[in-house]
Amino acid sequence: MSSSRKDLSYKAGISIFILLLSFIFCILIYNLLGHMLFEKLSTVIGVVAESSKDMEILAMSQLKSEDSQYIAIGKEVLKRYGYSSTKFIFLKDKKTVIYISFLFSILVGSMVYINMRILSNNRKRNIEKLKNYLERTNKGEYSLNLNIDEDFTILSDELYKTVVSLRELREQAVQDKINLKDNIADISHQLKTPITSINIMAQLMESNEHNKETQEYIQRLNKQIIRLESLTNSLLTMSKLDADTIEFKKEIINIKNIVDLAIEPIMPLIEKKNIGLNIIGQDISIKGDAYWLGEAFLNIIKNSTEHLEANGKIDIFLEANPVFTEVKIEDNGNGFSKEDLPYIFKRFYKGKNSDKDSVGIGLSMARTIVEKHSGEISAENKVEGGARFKVKFYQKI
Repeated sequence: MSSSRKDLSYKAGISIFILLLSFIFCILIYNLLGHMLFEKLSTVIGVVAESSKDMEILAMSQLKSEDSQYIAIGKEVLKRYGYSSTKFIFLKDKKTVIYISFLFSILVGSMVYINMRILSNNRKRNIEKLKNYLERTNKGEYSLNLNIDEDFTILSDELYKTVVSLRELREQAVQDKINLKDNIADISHQLKTPITSINIMAQLMESNEHNKETQEYIQRLNKQIIRLESLTNSLLTMSKLDADTIEFKKEIINIKNIVDLAIEPIMPLIEKKNIGLNIIGQDISIKGDAYWLGEAFLNIIKNSTEHLEANGKIDIFLEANPVFTEVKIEDNGNGFSKEDLPYIFKRFYKGKNSDKDSVGIGLSMARTIVEKHSGEISAENKVEGGARFKVKFYQKI
């Protein structure tokens, strides 16, 4: 039997039971009142019979009459002694009726309460089933196997339709990401061949003797080739990150080692500008992919380095608490302009003070990598001047 049929049978059974209980209660009260009336009537008849046989016969004949002439006289006599239609039963008998009525009220009230509790528990159980279904849906299980009561059938049907729609949208979004990644990968691959050819020709031209003006053009050409190669590789990497096709390792890695790894490729620039670099803080570790986190920190530190003047300073603070692990990267440069600050991590955004060769993708890539390691990144200006990047990882080893 289905859950809805069980619920319907239960409600019908409770209704029938309460009706039968009420009927039995009415019969009991009727019998009780009849017994009381019989006792009082027996008393009166006994007195009459003791006084006169003729009065006994007359009284009994009047009892059988539907419209006796003695009714009005009897009411007047009872009234003189303080009795009426509402005070005919003695007080002790009233207590009995009230007591029985009270017990019946408690019984019916208990039945109603139990019924409400059972219905409430059924409702909670159905809500719990719906909650568990949504949790399974979030984990990728889309089968509809709720087995809930009839009252929740419409809701479950609508929920299933919504889940199916969300699943289709999710699958379409994933497919769109994969298509985008494939398209960018194809474009990047197609670009690499002509870029390589141009690079080779530029090298051949550079090896020959040219006048000063031609040599300058060749140098500019080499710079643009390098920039184009960097942009192509960055686009390919971002497309892979967007499509979730990169499997990040979950190794225990030391944050300081990652920072050292990130600094290595830009050490020539740091030394050229004579920038002071300090790593301050705890020896802490997190779970993640050393290579990709190195890429993230490389882009952040590189951004600070490029915006610093000669003899600047970069401080990297490593901290940890029970909630998160934090890496703060601070410099003593000019900081961010108010107009640029809300868009720092937006893809292809170039601030007013950005390098002319920048493509505006490094910080966006850093944010994506950090977020895929259960973290977040933010940027702000220091009160005393300079920029500050804050990277937080909400994870436990």
